Amino acid sequence: MSHDQRPARMRVVADAGAARGNAVDTKAEQNAKPGAPQAAAPAGLPIVPALVFIIACVLGGGAVTYFLAGAH
Repeated sequence: MSHDQRPARMRVVADAGAARGNAVDTKAEQNAKPGAPQAAAPAGLPIVPALVFIIACVLGGGAVTYFLAGAH
C-alpha cells in the first residue's frame, strides 16, 4: 500500500457467530445435489504410474552415477 492511502475502516460487530443475511447453510441434506453417485475409480490403477516413476528414478540415478563417476 502506498503512503498516500489510508486503510479502510473496520466495522466492529458484537457477535461474529450470529446469523447474517448472507450466511451459508452447511447441512449435508441442504447442499446435496440430486443424481446418481459417481463411480469409484478402480483400486489398482494408481499403482502403475507410481511403479513407472520409481523405475524411472532408479534408471536415472544409475545413469547419472555411471556418467558422472567416469566409469565409461
